Amino acid sequence: MRETHEISPADDHIAPAPRGLAEAGADATRAASLAAIAQPRFAIPLLIALGAVLYLANLGGYPMYTKGEPREAVTVFDIVHGGGIILPMRAGVEIPSKPLLMHWMAAIASLVLGGVTEMSVRLPSAILAIAGMLVCYGYVRRLFNDGTGLLSAAILGTTFQYLQAGTGARVDMTLTFFLEVAFFEFLAIAEGITIRRLALFFSIALAILAKGPVGIVLPFLVAIIWMTLQGRWSLIRAIPWKRGAAIVALLGGGWYIAAAWVGGMDFIRKQILSENIVRFTGGPSFHEGHVHPFYYLEFALLGGFLPWTPFLALPVIRGFGSAIKRDARVMYLIVWMAVVLIFYSMAESKRGVYLLSMYPALAALIGIAIAPDASEAAGSDGRFARVMGPIAGVVMLLTGVTALVGIAVTEIAPLWMRDFFAFWGISARGFVPSLSSAIGERWALAALCPVLLEILGYAALRKHLSVERLVGAIGGAVALTVVAANFIVVPAIANTLSLRNFALEMVNTVGSDSVGYLGALDYDVAFYSAKTIPIVHLNDPDLPDYLICWQAVYKRMSDEEKAGFAVALTSNPTALDGSGAMVLLRRATHPPSPTSGSLKVRYDKRGYDARERRSEVTALSNRGRISAEPPPKLTSQIGVISDS
Repeated sequence: MRETHEISPADDHIAPAPRGLAEAGADATRAASLAAIAQPRFAIPLLIALGAVLYLANLGGYPMYTKGEPREAVTVFDIVHGGGIILPMRAGVEIPSKPLLMHWMAAIASLVLGGVTEMSVRLPSAILAIAGMLVCYGYVRRLFNDGTGLLSAAILGTTFQYLQAGTGARVDMTLTFFLEVAFFEFLAIAEGITIRRLALFFSIALAILAKGPVGIVLPFLVAIIWMTLQGRWSLIRAIPWKRGAAIVALLGGGWYIAAAWVGGMDFIRKQILSENIVRFTGGPSFHEGHVHPFYYLEFALLGGFLPWTPFLALPVIRGFGSAIKRDARVMYLIVWMAVVLIFYSMAESKRGVYLLSMYPALAALIGIAIAPDASEAAGSDGRFARVMGPIAGVVMLLTGVTALVGIAVTEIAPLWMRDFFAFWGISARGFVPSLSSAIGERWALAALCPVLLEILGYAALRKHLSVERLVGAIGGAVALTVVAANFIVVPAIANTLSLRNFALEMVNTVGSDSVGYLGALDYDVAFYSAKTIPIVHLNDPDLPDYLICWQAVYKRMSDEEKAGFAVALTSNPTALDGSGAMVLLRRATHPPSPTSGSLKVRYDKRGYDARERRSEVTALSNRGRISAEPPPKLTSQIGVISDS
């Protein structure tokens, strides 16, 4: 990144209040210590290592169990298997609801890794999450200083919402990354620390390809409002609008034109009208869910920004009110944050993850306040650190002790643990055995993470940590928690709730007979069965031999309708409260398929009969292949068979 001028310390920080010599000396020592590790040659490898632990550890080690991930995965599967690049049909029957940048990236990863797996479809989000941390560090250190950049990046990467989006096969992290680049790049242009001009427009175009017009709306709103407040309209002459517009139109608009040509009015109605205009404005035609009151996202932000939510008080303690008037860069971060929050609060459809693109701005504001030379509020004896240190220590200690007790009870008295979970509404069958199995397979890791967490908690209680060291301790605690969750807790939940086994048993049971979804498709079944299955209705004249539907739908059928079917398979629950099972119905007049039971699972030259799958407890691999004859063209993207 080439600079046009050096930034002096006076430029990148608000002048601190007068302090005593001893306190100033302590801050100088802390500043030098942070500056030493915040230099790029140390900070970049450190952030990459932290990101690898947070986002790559066991990324493909558990099946999909939510609606969102397989919904995107089936589109990736269709791209890889010849369904088209411009507008592949989701699960062979639906137009995708989002642009395809993340799906194209996942398709490339799938081709490189040898198949469409949980790992390959989650990998783009994980890589972009790590890249987002590096981008935050790179821009913030240029705009402020190295220490502020490192702290901001570490805070960003360890927020709950960012962690969730970075380990899931969804489009949100792709949008967040390119919006982050666009927001920072405009400020870099405005402050004269870059000679680049077109990177802004490339990032906007890619943000459009990630999730639609919001990729251009938000950066322009932030830029216009900030220029108005700062009186910086002269910036308009410094930006090559014609070339930039050509880039955005060619990359972003080009795909929309091509997709509209392929998909016609169905594409326009779904992606442009339903997913953008109607989702924002609401109205009688809006039936997509996520409808919440205006203030919903403010509460979602408090939860999603944990464990750093209390640190949002630091800019207030520091007194940014007067600083905003003097520091255009701080003002820009405030405008960035406020525009994203207000924009999505005005929308009819609201989800906490929509605010993800404001997280880099929040992290940077906290990083500025934490910087050792920022103010006495951030000092080692600052009031905030004296209050938050013991609280964080107690939370770490309690979490570690609770985890160790939970591990012991799960292994020694699983029935007690089952009753404990049931008291809290977690009654899905198979969850406690799945959790016990995960603990047994990785008992050393299961015990080590809580112990290390207790050590961190003890240190936070015993020592008077400065705010930046408290950030390090909390970041370490988050990393330990994430490792334990990704290797033990999340796989146990996923193996309990995923429809993977049901999908494979369905394929085995149906054999070469016909099958259809009753009323609506299920993305989990579509992904793991690797079959294009039509959607049918009970009043259709020619029903297929088998129907897939939710158990609740089957129970709502009249006795006369139920008499026409026999339940061939019932899945595990898809919610932790034990609800949400699916059933495979066979028409009462149709005999079982003569090819039923022919499915073989092949991995490392070993065969496993499908009828014996329920005795398998541990996952074998994510790189296997499942095939069956018939049906002829079944090529599944997984080789993980485990008991759920």
